[in-house]
Amino acid sequence: QKIVTGAVIKDIATGGESAIKVDAVFIAIGHTPTTSFLQGIVEFDDQHPGYAKTIGRSTKTSVDGIFAAGDVTDAIYRQAITSAGSGAAAALDAERWLSEEGLGNEAAEFEAELLAELMADDDPKESLRDSYNAYEDAGGRMEGMKESTRVEL
Repeated sequence: QKIVTGAVIKDIATGGESAIKVDAVFIAIGHTPTTSFLQGIVEFDDQHPGYAKTIGRSTKTSVDGIFAAGDVTDAIYRQAITSAGSGAAAALDAERWLSEEGLGNEAAEFEAELLAELMADDDPKESLRDSYNAYEDAGGRMEGMKESTRVEL
């Protein structure tokens, strides 16, 4: 059985190497965000080159209608789980922006159209004729008496 007992670390400034004792390691492969297509369009984070700058705690960028999330904005944590949460926030920000711009919610509009179509095809009198009535099935409603007392009679 192979187990981790140590690691060799390299000082990237001096090039020197040293061994340290450890029981476990967490490997981060690192990455460079693929944001070059946004150069000259949105602002970038001055402290972290290549990372898109967002406004406050939102996913809004310096350009109205462009949102950034996940690996292109997170220079600190760079984890799939934080990127997923950031992506969900960007989707909500984008949906809100589309609504504010009057571009609407296509799914809600489709649902409303479908419901209207279904209701237009439905004859209320016909649907009542075919519906099930438990009182009729039990012999009809008795006037002036609680339904529960009918069973006792």
